[in-house]
Amino acid sequence: MLDLARLIAEFGGDPSTVYYLDNPTPEVLAYATLLGPVRKTDENLSAILGVYEWQGSPLMFLVDADDLAEKPGSLLAIRRLLAMRGDAPYLGVAAPGRLDVYRIALDDQKAPRQVRMLSDDNPQSRLALPFLANERPDAALSKQRWISDVVLRLLTDAIDALIVIDGISHDDAISLVGRALFTRFLADRSLLPADLEKDASLLFDDADRAENTSKWLDRTFNGDLLPLTDGIFYALPDQGYLVLGNILRRAPGGQLSLGWEERWDRLDFAHIPVGVLSQSYELYLRSHAPLKQRREGGYYTPRPIADLVVSAAFKGLGDRDALKDAKVLDPAAGAGVFLLTAFRELVAAEWRRTDVRPTTPDLRRILYNQITGFDINEAALRFGALGLYLISIELDPNPQPVNKLAFTNLRGHVLHLLSDEENDPSGLGSLGPLVRDNHRQCYDVVIGNPPWATGTKLANWSFIDRLVSQIARDRGIEGNPALLPNEVLDLPFVWRAMEWAKAEGQIAFALHGRLLFQQGDGMPGARQAIFDALDVTGIVNGAELRQTKVWPEVAAPFCLLFACNRVPAPEAAFRFVSPHREKSLNAAGRMRLDALNSDPVASERLRETPELFKILFRGTTEDVSVIERLRSKDHPTLEAYWRKQVGLSDNGRLLGVGNGYQTLRLSSRMRKIGDGEPGVSASYLHGLPDLTVDALSDVLIDTGSLIEFQHTRLHDPRKREIFDGPLMLLHKSPRAASGRITAAVCEADIAYSETFYGYSPTGHPNAANLVRYLALVLGSRFAVWWALMTSGEFGVEREVVEKATLERMPIPNFDRLKPEQFCALRDLFEDLVKGVRKWSDVDQWVAELYGLSDRDLQTIDDTLEFSLPYAINRRLAEAPPSPAMQETFCDALAEELRPWSLRYGSELKIRLVPVGSLSPWCCIEIITGDDLENAVISSGELSALLRAADMIAATETDLLLGSSRLLHARLAQARYWTKTRARLYAQHVVWTHLNLLKSRKSA
Repeated sequence: MLDLARLIAEFGGDPSTVYYLDNPTPEVLAYATLLGPVRKTDENLSAILGVYEWQGSPLMFLVDADDLAEKPGSLLAIRRLLAMRGDAPYLGVAAPGRLDVYRIALDDQKAPRQVRMLSDDNPQSRLALPFLANERPDAALSKQRWISDVVLRLLTDAIDALIVIDGISHDDAISLVGRALFTRFLADRSLLPADLEKDASLLFDDADRAENTSKWLDRTFNGDLLPLTDGIFYALPDQGYLVLGNILRRAPGGQLSLGWEERWDRLDFAHIPVGVLSQSYELYLRSHAPLKQRREGGYYTPRPIADLVVSAAFKGLGDRDALKDAKVLDPAAGAGVFLLTAFRELVAAEWRRTDVRPTTPDLRRILYNQITGFDINEAALRFGALGLYLISIELDPNPQPVNKLAFTNLRGHVLHLLSDEENDPSGLGSLGPLVRDNHRQCYDVVIGNPPWATGTKLANWSFIDRLVSQIARDRGIEGNPALLPNEVLDLPFVWRAMEWAKAEGQIAFALHGRLLFQQGDGMPGARQAIFDALDVTGIVNGAELRQTKVWPEVAAPFCLLFACNRVPAPEAAFRFVSPHREKSLNAAGRMRLDALNSDPVASERLRETPELFKILFRGTTEDVSVIERLRSKDHPTLEAYWRKQVGLSDNGRLLGVGNGYQTLRLSSRMRKIGDGEPGVSASYLHGLPDLTVDALSDVLIDTGSLIEFQHTRLHDPRKREIFDGPLMLLHKSPRAASGRITAAVCEADIAYSETFYGYSPTGHPNAANLVRYLALVLGSRFAVWWALMTSGEFGVEREVVEKATLERMPIPNFDRLKPEQFCALRDLFEDLVKGVRKWSDVDQWVAELYGLSDRDLQTIDDTLEFSLPYAINRRLAEAPPSPAMQETFCDALAEELRPWSLRYGSELKIRLVPVGSLSPWCCIEIITGDDLENAVISSGELSALLRAADMIAATETDLLLGSSRLLHARLAQARYWTKTRARLYAQHVVWTHLNLLKSRKSA
């Protein structure tokens, strides 16, 4: 047999993550469908030797080139079969010293050359595996080619075809299709009894056969199946049986011998994992459920996300013995995606503990005693039960005959329906009184993806408020903070998990990103309360990955929270990881989790800097330092200054400040207000010039060029004083081209719409110069950087800067400007109007006002160039660093390190190391002491460095060579090659490799 580990190492991979399928171990349990009896009798599957994993997920299946040579046409058949698994994107054809790579997909390509990715003919093939793992060429998840989407579309079409039949309810349609699909799963795996197997494709072709098949399913699986209306099969017309019959059809001669079409008979459910079915079914329920259920529900969870959450939570429990009897709860189980993954992990843990693969009784014990799920959706729980049955069969080393696999009913023991209008009319589900006290402190792991809804207006919300408040008090949270602002639905699950989990148990949830970033509506206090009550151990911030294939269909920012169920110690800290957008990797449904280079966050520091997560997300620790130093100065916020010097209006808001007018919308036209007409009269703005976005291109607005305000009715009235000149106007959406907030001054009264913020300092003795001052400060690059660092929306899920963010910004006190600063202000503004000076001059003047150093400005510039939330900045960030940029990085690094080497009398040299165009990293070498010019890097040293980087999905990693040489690999993306990053890496070198800088030149 080929030595796959050695071959993988030759091509730059990690040999420790190569698994042989002929030598089953707990690590290959995820490939159970390739370990069973089907593989042993399928000549195509028998050629598959093993699998190579990257970051715990399969990257490439490996086949023997000699086996393929004996089976013409089998290559394309194998890749199509493997595509039905929905996991690895590549197929490697292995021979001694050679590896040819083909993409895996459901397509109709008929020649190997059409799907070949890399071959050994490439002179850089020794970097093939890191290149494929990090870059994922041609691995994008396509709705036309990805198995979960194919199953979803076929599932949806079948259910929709039944729903249109008179007398067939939505629930019955779901159940009918689910039963047929379950039967097809068993048939393709040869698990039906002999009397059903002989006519498997006809089992749902007429009423009698469908009725008999369903009765057998009910007997075998103890009635815990998708429920059906009595007599439904005899009420179903012929067209219904055609729909169900199609699900059971299999292509004659085998699916793999035919070209690809998106049809039931082209699928082979002997190889489609159970998780694919559960994910597709859950996605259908989320997309097609009634409105109330969708509003109170959540988002389906992609399998890679569920796998990550479960795996990390289990690692938090410690050694293998801790998992022997570990109990797992998903309090919002849906169709069971998390429970399926948890069950597989528990089975693998049992195998590791005993060195014996778990048998049928072992699998039942784990299922009945260690898995629990809650949900309010009957159909989802029913399908969740089917998923648990199926994965029990899938993981069984000897699943035949199926009659020996009889299950105990899971309802009320493993799976709990928490929707009872008679006993719990509140509809609170897992958060309400239907969860009994016997679940308190019962679980070693609480996991899941609870619903993310906000403002739900659920009846009896006060019950949740009281319950959460009591949990908080028990954890020592004082002061009655608003723990659940705006009735967010995911946070109470975190609090209740503290009750359900045992002391020191693990809690891991996928949550809405507002927990990390929202700054208004009481969220900072709610956030701090959670971090004070729960020992958070890690956070994955997925905000930048929204609207990517990492979590398809999700536009909201998300985060993954991992915690140990105990009150944190005063010095507690956790890892905060923010995966960046990487187009090709994300398009393949993957993200880079570089935990070793993530930011450690002390829980207590959140109290001092509530925006800490946002700063670290869009910036670096250097940005944090700038923010904290600015806040330590005696600058009032814009709101504080305005409140004191201009005043408040009758309603307690800042006088002369507000959003512009709002035009009538359809909903407002239906309302009759005051005079009986829709909306309100717009007469108070008649006669004023009306501002357009184009007119804001000049810092001083020429009202003579504007048309007059035309509207007769508006949605709501605004205070007239906010339109009084002189005033400063801001466009709420910064322009990508300029990278700044557009600000301008108008000296006369003017009308403007809600897309602008207006500041009219009515009654201020120096109003004309105050608005000029504000326009320069808020129009500077510093202001957009401040918004990017501290806004809960800008750079998270919107490209709009909130007015509240600007008003929390510290601004040097206008009334304390020195005479020379005041003169500079007037001259600069006038020169800007005339075109004599540019906004870059404004940036420099503003920097001097704040006392920002050149180092601070470099930090701000680097952050804005690569972290603004615009397509142009994302492209710049992902682009490979130019040779000039790499040289600048090395120069900046040398400048930072040289004072240290001089202190110890050591000479220092930093140089770039060529690695080849296929490498995902660029490399540098730091040399001290002797032979600064003559040191040579061996191919083995370079390979070791790149392999280490690939093993941990690194953005950066080091390899120390003796006492005087350090090899450093850094991801080949421009965002990691700035001067700011060079300074941060210099700090790392000083902290961890100080002896390197002490290496002296020989006498």
